[in-house]
Amino acid sequence: MKTALYLVLKSTEDAFHTLELLREDGFNGTLINTESIRHAVDTLPEEHNFYTLRHFEKDEYLASIFCIFVVENDRVEPLKKIIRESTDNFKRIKGFMYTYELKDYEGTI
Repeated sequence: MKTALYLVLKSTEDAFHTLELLREDGFNGTLINTESIRHAVDTLPEEHNFYTLRHFEKDEYLASIFCIFVVENDRVEPLKKIIRESTDNFKRIKGFMYTYELKDYEGTI
């Protein structure tokens, strides 16, 4: 049986270090760059018409990272352990995670 672990981390250099640790331990997943509703609503749309290199270099408009990991059930706890340790239980890197057991899974990746 497989489980999907969903992880949201505030985008920081430390968050990317967490992802590196996960990769080193053999985990792979899908990343989606996201932003909070509050950030999207508070920022006027016309402010997004022009970007400078600074925006891309510092990921100024990247508010968070949404990750999906699909793993065998016996790999869920090791995955959570790495996330908890590298985020200091979400105190050093803000975010959250949750799991959902998959009843029907097909695919090769």
